[in-house]
Amino acid sequence: MYLLEFNEIPKEVIWGGNSLASIYSKPFDKSKAIGESWEICDLPNDNSVVSNGDLKGKTLSCLVKEYGSELLGTKCKEDYFPLLIKLIDARDKLSIQVHPDEEYANKRHNKHGKNEMWYVIDALDNAKLLIGLKENITKENLNRALLNKENIEDKFNYFHINKGDAFYIPSGCIHAILGNAVIAEIQTPSDVTYRLYDWNRVDKNGNSRELHIEDSFNVIKDINAFSLKSSKQNKFKDASLEINRVFSNEYFTADEYIVNGMYSSKTNKESFEIIMVIDGNGSIESDIPDNIIKLHIGKTVLIPASLGNYIIKSDNCIKFLKVAI
Repeated sequence: MYLLEFNEIPKEVIWGGNSLASIYSKPFDKSKAIGESWEICDLPNDNSVVSNGDLKGKTLSCLVKEYGSELLGTKCKEDYFPLLIKLIDARDKLSIQVHPDEEYANKRHNKHGKNEMWYVIDALDNAKLLIGLKENITKENLNRALLNKENIEDKFNYFHINKGDAFYIPSGCIHAILGNAVIAEIQTPSDVTYRLYDWNRVDKNGNSRELHIEDSFNVIKDINAFSLKSSKQNKFKDASLEINRVFSNEYFTADEYIVNGMYSSKTNKESFEIIMVIDGNGSIESDIPDNIIKLHIGKTVLIPASLGNYIIKSDNCIKFLKVAI
């Protein structure tokens, strides 16, 4: 196998913008409000398609079936790709929402639960996230306020965000991106989202989006929102390379790399690796002839577990996330 690129899948949404096309070089219609670019996904209705090399045109699910641990690594015991990788352009506020855990999602929808991580690629000065209920607010308080049609917007925690901030959002945690931010999202492979509140807005046809109040309250958990921001632990630093651990949990490990010059690495056959470029330009190449991919902000590359050696070169300085299981 070789370094893999995929065709991005655009998602047009009420809160999206055009930054993914105009700034991050995605081949999307700039006149549409594209809120998400699904970079790597293996879902029944959204399956990534290879865009380079001999495997061009094949779906990710096809690669998983054909190559198994050669692609996924020996740690992965699943028969599907275990992560979903996105870029999010939140021009406006997302709904206040919550995701189910594995048990509830499987029972209710025959799908996977959803746990996710956000890494802030860019943010305006007023950009915020909403995460969890305030300490003195219970989900019973929130439910009663919704039933009484009270204003609930003061019942949550709000976090100002800056470039480089990262947050883990586990299943059962109430959350929302509140606009003016571009975010890299690493998540378990699920498209199940329950909208709790959508700011009383309507779409271009005057219609409100569907809410999922009962399901939301069935899955909301008591979670300490202030424990979810990454403190980033430095693993290595010299003049040409800095590595910071962002998150590590049962689903994935994410590290932040800053490379000045050249970075050489080798897959360990235990896990695939994913490179998400969050700043700068450069290239990645393997020992396979002509297997070179240009890197720029917003670019995502899948490195099969069996690949072996690869090199990342920066034009000046390049910053990226490396994700594995």
